[in-house]
Amino acid sequence: MRNRILVFVLCLSIVSVSAQEIEKPVDNYTIKRLLVCNDKGEIAMVKYNGTWNVPPLRFNKSETYNESLLLLAKDIGLEISKPKLAGVFSFKYGFKSTAALRMFYMAKYKSGELKVKEEWEAIKWMPKEAFLKLKSQDVYSLMATKIIEDVSTLWGGAFFLYKENEEIKFKITEDFYSLR
Repeated sequence: MRNRILVFVLCLSIVSVSAQEIEKPVDNYTIKRLLVCNDKGEIAMVKYNGTWNVPPLRFNKSETYNESLLLLAKDIGLEISKPKLAGVFSFKYGFKSTAALRMFYMAKYKSGELKVKEEWEAIKWMPKEAFLKLKSQDVYSLMATKIIEDVSTLWGGAFFLYKENEEIKFKITEDFYSLR
């Protein structure tokens, strides 16, 4: 009888541990991107994974939007104006059950020298013409170039991301639209 109780308790423990692993909370975060423009019409760009893009920030700490964006600017060596919301885009995925928001903010360069963060390969000021040529590079470039093409509009849109041969691709599910 004692062995049966021991086996029963052991089985309950295994089921309990398995259930806890299944019920892990979803890592809730938003990716924000910071478009910083200088007086020459250039945009601060970072290179990571071999691609040039707008500096990203994973936002899931206890801080305000402005605090996080000003800290990102400081981390890359810049003092900027107060960031303004420039775009809010939603993602649905074909390879995971969560949805996500991607937010773009714009700010004006005030002072400082660009410096690369440890996890990035390079950083530079990119002329607007070169920046706009990145439009078809990936979904983030498409969103960023739309914003730069018309900075007076607060942009929205929706995308479906899926994998094809382990490469992430996207489809526009709600074309760009004004949020104001």
